[in-house]
Amino acid sequence: MTKNMVRMVLVCAAVLLLMTACGGKYDDAVKVHKKFADATENYIGKLEKADSSQDVADAINDFAADIEDIAPEMKKIAEKYPELKNPDTVPDELKETKTRMDAVGMKMAQQMMKTAKYMRDAEVRKAQMRLQKALAGFGK
Repeated sequence: MTKNMVRMVLVCAAVLLLMTACGGKYDDAVKVHKKFADATENYIGKLEKADSSQDVADAINDFAADIEDIAPEMKKIAEKYPELKNPDTVPDELKETKTRMDAVGMKMAQQMMKTAKYMRDAEVRKAQMRLQKALAGFGK
């Protein structure tokens, strides 16, 4: 279950990476990307501080709430800019955020490994399922 969630987050991060820019045509994509990156970094920060199953469940639920808010915007961006789905045609301006998203993805994977010991907890599993459902909203 944890590996699937990490993969979903990384896929979403990659999609968002493809939709970011420093201004102009993709301003709305930049705004959504920033929201996602900020939410993900906030989530990672909470997981880093977590030392109980309740802390982990709270962090996951907070991130799920952020993703539930962002997912409809992501869907609109994906529909508006279908050309950004092809990594071979990404404008140079969009590639500048790759370093940030790579770092976020690596930190996410590290934190998921750290919190794996809490995955037997019912509240953590419930929160995890909520997050997976929210992340699936990116693709709907």
